[in-house]
Amino acid sequence: MIWRNTNILDPFLDKKEITEDKNKASIILLGACPIDISMFPNVQSVFRVGVGTDNINFTNVPVGFPKESTKDIIYEETSNFACYLIFKMLYADKIKLDSWSSVPRNLLNTKTLLVIGTGNIGNRVYNKMYHIFENVISYDVQVDTAEPPYHQADIISLHIPYTEENKNFFNKEIFKQLKDDVIIINTARGGIVDEDDLYEALMTTNMRAAFDVFWKEPYDGKLMELYPDKFYATPHMASTCKEFVENCYHDFVDFRENN
Repeated sequence: MIWRNTNILDPFLDKKEITEDKNKASIILLGACPIDISMFPNVQSVFRVGVGTDNINFTNVPVGFPKESTKDIIYEETSNFACYLIFKMLYADKIKLDSWSSVPRNLLNTKTLLVIGTGNIGNRVYNKMYHIFENVISYDVQVDTAEPPYHQADIISLHIPYTEENKNFFNKEIFKQLKDDVIIINTARGGIVDEDDLYEALMTTNMRAAFDVFWKEPYDGKLMELYPDKFYATPHMASTCKEFVENCYHDFVDFRENN
């Protein structure tokens, strides 16, 4: 029997195999949220429907992941979605449909984009945006020794993993260094940003943010008070394209047959 905390693969699954009873589960389809593996006494294996490992806090059960070709779909589509959020936030407040008018704006190539994290997704965002903005700066703690030039950025796109070290990485100390009207994009993990500090920054400055990931999902926290203008939210959908879902299901079937 299958227990899952993500419904991405539901269209492909036999409903008779799905259970909400943790005692009956022999396999788990694991989404982005962590689980307490001790609550599943009969589980034999876990398949991670995604690429993040921050929610895998157990070693006593085999864990499967999508194949490399499927991971590439995740990386590519998530980077595309991050770029979409960048454009949306730059253009959204310039459109006034009720008065059939637009607000004058500067060329995009006058803006500076700061990409934090240059892994599989961040590197793609950097390359896609390199010829669009006047200045695209990348920063990765594993490569760079100096502090990121936060004060220069008009837009910051976050692409670092969630770890204990990175928990609340973006907090009031960093917010103090930012431009008053900076835009924060997060398609990585909610926990890398301090929720309370972000709320305070959005309330007291002209800063805006767009998040596809949250501290608890579904998210109904206080930042939704500021939706959609100051805080734009999407339901953790950056990588969830048809091709990823189909390939991920086939990878799950292969994993299940061999474990």
